[in-house]
Amino acid sequence: MAEGIAWVEPPGLAGAIGMLPLPGLVIASRGERFIDGALQEEVLDTLAARQTALLVILLDDGECDPDEIEDLRHAAEARSITLLSAPIADFSAPDPRLDWPALIEHLAGELRQGGRIAFCCLAGYGRSGMMAARLLIATSSTPEAAIMAVRTARPGAIESEEQVAYLLSCTP
Repeated sequence: MAEGIAWVEPPGLAGAIGMLPLPGLVIASRGERFIDGALQEEVLDTLAARQTALLVILLDDGECDPDEIEDLRHAAEARSITLLSAPIADFSAPDPRLDWPALIEHLAGELRQGGRIAFCCLAGYGRSGMMAARLLIATSSTPEAAIMAVRTARPGAIESEEQVAYLLSCTP
């Protein structure tokens, strides 16, 4: 059931940006979290079928077991998907002390060459939506247009005022 992936296409570019929950993540009714291996495989197969080159994990330290991330890395690489880790605290904007401009420019370059990039966080809404919008801004969308495009593709995306403020402060 990999229908949890929402895609947005930057205007004038052949690439695409995906937003999704952590592949395979299941949150049980009592709040317990675990990775369903079969679901993870299905999600990664869907990303590979869409020719996704990069999967950027936005989970902050402690949100997921490091062994699960390492397993995800191996499973992604088996499908020629490179896994990048770029932690952001839940409901927050990127830490300005980290080199986000270099990462965004790298990802924007991939998009300009027709690449497909996906962002994942726990639910695939807040941080994933924010970074998808940030990447749209880096490829010439206005912040307002980027927010609207992301929220059209994934209603409810970009969850906090801090995330909106961050995007509104960005320039193409």
